[in-house]
Amino acid sequence: MMAGHVMRSPQLLSLVVRCAAAVLAAAAVLVALLPQPTPAAPTPIVTAVNIKGNAHVPTDRIGGVIRTRPGTPLDTKQIAADQNAILGLGYFSDVKTDLRAAPGGVAVTFIVIENPVVTKITFDGNTHVSSDILTALMDTSTGSVLDTNTLRDDVAKINSYYDKLGYTGTRHVRNIHIDPNGNLLIDIKEGVTVTKIDVSGNKVINTQAILAVMKTKPGTTFSQQVFSDDLQAVQNLYKDLGFSAIVDGNVDPNSAGTVDVTVCESKVGAVEILGNSKTKDYVIRRLLLLHPGDLITDNRLRRDYDAINNTQFFKSVDLSIKPFGDKCGYVTLVWTVQEQRTGTASVGLSYGGGGTYGQGLSGNISYTESNVNGTGNGASIAASRGQYTSNVNFGITIPYLHKFKATSLAVNIFNNVVSNQPYPVYKEAGNNPFYSLSPPGGSITGPLTATPVPGTSASCQASSTPCSGIFADYSSRQSGLSLTTGHPVADYTRLYYGLAATRLYQAFTAQGFPNTLLDQTSLGVTTPGGAVTVGANQPASTLNSLNASLVRDNRDDVQNPRYGGVTSIYDEVSGPFIGSNFRYDKGIFQLTRFYPVRRHSTFGFNFVWGFSTGGTSLPYNELFSLSDQQLRGTKYVYYGNRELLGQAEVRVPVTSDRKLEVVFFADSGSAPYIQAVPGATPAPTPQPPSGPHAPVVPGPLPKVTYRQLPYSFLTDAGIGIRLTTPILPQQIRIDLATSQQGSHISFGFGQAF
Repeated sequence: MMAGHVMRSPQLLSLVVRCAAAVLAAAAVLVALLPQPTPAAPTPIVTAVNIKGNAHVPTDRIGGVIRTRPGTPLDTKQIAADQNAILGLGYFSDVKTDLRAAPGGVAVTFIVIENPVVTKITFDGNTHVSSDILTALMDTSTGSVLDTNTLRDDVAKINSYYDKLGYTGTRHVRNIHIDPNGNLLIDIKEGVTVTKIDVSGNKVINTQAILAVMKTKPGTTFSQQVFSDDLQAVQNLYKDLGFSAIVDGNVDPNSAGTVDVTVCESKVGAVEILGNSKTKDYVIRRLLLLHPGDLITDNRLRRDYDAINNTQFFKSVDLSIKPFGDKCGYVTLVWTVQEQRTGTASVGLSYGGGGTYGQGLSGNISYTESNVNGTGNGASIAASRGQYTSNVNFGITIPYLHKFKATSLAVNIFNNVVSNQPYPVYKEAGNNPFYSLSPPGGSITGPLTATPVPGTSASCQASSTPCSGIFADYSSRQSGLSLTTGHPVADYTRLYYGLAATRLYQAFTAQGFPNTLLDQTSLGVTTPGGAVTVGANQPASTLNSLNASLVRDNRDDVQNPRYGGVTSIYDEVSGPFIGSNFRYDKGIFQLTRFYPVRRHSTFGFNFVWGFSTGGTSLPYNELFSLSDQQLRGTKYVYYGNRELLGQAEVRVPVTSDRKLEVVFFADSGSAPYIQAVPGATPAPTPQPPSGPHAPVVPGPLPKVTYRQLPYSFLTDAGIGIRLTTPILPQQIRIDLATSQQGSHISFGFGQAF
């Protein structure tokens, strides 16, 4: 078997060799039969580059953009690029190429067709923009070959200019044509012609009123600038009427010529209260007029701000507005407050002068809280004690008897006592032994010699000088309570009504002479029935009264207002029908106004008219009074049963936060009372029987009648300062005034009115 295998291997090798030889032979035949390529022709050389057809454009200007150069192989792609470059110069309407055989190669000629020379530029369709303005916008000018590049830029300038004027919504240069004579005609379409104005979303103001304030009207060319002014005019219309609105609009892209105006009247979506760490949320919310769903007005926003600020609970009050969802016009009002101290405790000493008739040293202590536990309720207690006085007062104020019903209640309990305060006495004129609590008025008649004081070695003459060594002690008590309730009847306006019950006592006791010789008629000291008494004192009596008032207070700041004011009418009645020992009617009318002056200053005036009936039966604690707190040029206190007072101030802030102000002021006022008019003096009393025990028998008094004294006005003017400190809750007031009585400095807290 080994021998057989060896024999087959040479046969296989011989077969493989024969097959390979056959394949090589076939390949050789195939190659011989294929066609053989001819040699490529050589690329011609550019021998010259020529330019023809240009009459006004310099040849060098054209040649500068051609890249084909003599001596280089002809490149048809570069020839085409050179044609486009020449057209790109903008001066030609067409460029053709001519290739001609030349010795040694080929000559290339570029044949150009120039644009016409511009001889005239005309516009058609422009009514809002003059042709002179459009021509001034263009760099294309007459006398030069039309440059399509420059003309293209001119078209962009014209379109942009119209767009800036607000004529949007269309392409303004619609067509351009130049004839062989060089007349360039440009067709203009300035804007879209308005065919219809659709107003939506308006409920407060009707559509006709809105269209009336717009200059964009059907038939006019739409201008975005004019339309923007129209939208602002509509917004101002809302503002002038006290409303707030966001007004938007544009050309309707789906309806040619239709202009849409969308009004989003501002409404409250939600109200947020921030920053109140002490004051309850409901205390602030019940003050607000604007609630979710209400239309927002500037007056209501200002009213809500003033209501929060005038509580004096907060150092600052700020309002911000943020979006409320995607509802048209709805916003969230965010009131941010900063709490401040509302409780004040004070301890003080005062000195009312020394000597026989001085008030001496007195001390006082008080505590006031205007926001008890953040509920908005107030409470106060005050006590003072002096050489002759002792006063205690306690008060409670509840602005909302129900949580969200603005019915208020104020309770005040008081007990004010004067004990044996010395008053000067004066010798009465005439042939009588009586002494008065006020100096004699008019011309003094009768003997001017000093009259001996009974029981003493002293003597006194009828004059304006008090008697020496004798006086009268004054004692009084006023104790009781008052209740006042109030209810709003309109914005800024409240109606108050209440009652007061007071127990009165008043007495003058002669010191150094018999009490029977003390004539009290000059002060109108009366019995409860109204009869004037002489040589007697007023017994304890009951004074009950009913009162009502209507008050409108729209000041922007109750402590330091710049605008707004107070108007009030007050009336108080008393009589036996309510168990009172007194019968009278007392009324007060007050008008106060404030006006901004320039950016920071304020002008204000205050007018008060007080009147009463009852004559001498008006209780002494109900008399009108004017002191240096009202008439800043006086050193005295005037009491009367009538009152007229006028005040004016210009308040100029010195610091930006208004914590220091300079005030220029003038006051004029009078509080006249009744005057006792004695009749003829009776004949002198016969001398009593002689003897050491003979009684002193005074002569009869003259008959006394009363008349109303006329108004006698005291007028003053001066300058003052107002200083706000972090120590005291109210301003410190210091005023220097000059009047008929000379100069006087008055001190107080808070504004004069």
